[in-house]
Amino acid sequence: MKYFIYNENSILITFDSNINSELVYKISSLRIKIEHDFNEYLIDAVQSINSLLIIFKKNKISANNLLNKIKNVNPENTAQKVKSKIWEIPVCYDLTYATDLEEFSKSKKISKNEVVQLHKSKIYDVISMGFLPGFMYLGTTDYRLHCERKLKPSLEVKSGSIGIALNQTCIYPQDSPGGWHIIGVSPLEFFNLKSKSPCFVNPGDKIKFLEISKSKFETLKKNKSLKPNFS
Repeated sequence: MKYFIYNENSILITFDSNINSELVYKISSLRIKIEHDFNEYLIDAVQSINSLLIIFKKNKISANNLLNKIKNVNPENTAQKVKSKIWEIPVCYDLTYATDLEEFSKSKKISKNEVVQLHKSKIYDVISMGFLPGFMYLGTTDYRLHCERKLKPSLEVKSGSIGIALNQTCIYPQDSPGGWHIIGVSPLEFFNLKSKSPCFVNPGDKIKFLEISKSKFETLKKNKSLKPNFS
């Protein structure tokens, strides 16, 4: 772990490690411990793939004083352990919605069915949120699905689209441009400002994809109150 005074009211902690469940748990534990111990000073604690940004009230404490306090934090000693939820996300991999699946399968020299089977075979860590409100970076995918982002980003990626790029997969929470390869779509709503918790997922949670048919997707899409299941 390395610590930096990032600017006048934030501290950045970085981690030299490969992305894996252990790292996600370590960063999540540290975030929870800092939020619990230094709540009176904090504005926000933003968890990323291999870093944690602490944004604080500079009128309450100096950067150096807070940095010294944070350096003494041992996330493994917190009583507030990370309680990960495994969210079950229905996904339709039909080519009607999986706009890049056919081309992607050809580029990887594996069948479309094998791409789907590999993608849904793993339970993914929510390693970070960003790019768009509610956008989930999920890792890591099977090595056979590792790829670069698209050379030419799409201008219109539909809400709920499931993408893959590098060694990660993602869920687009709203219509937007995007450069990930789209291999499916979910009927769920992933970001709602009117909700008490606009995004139901937090870094440290896990995602399991469940395949559904095109007809099932269209039926579920009409259900505006549809909520994800978790265990």
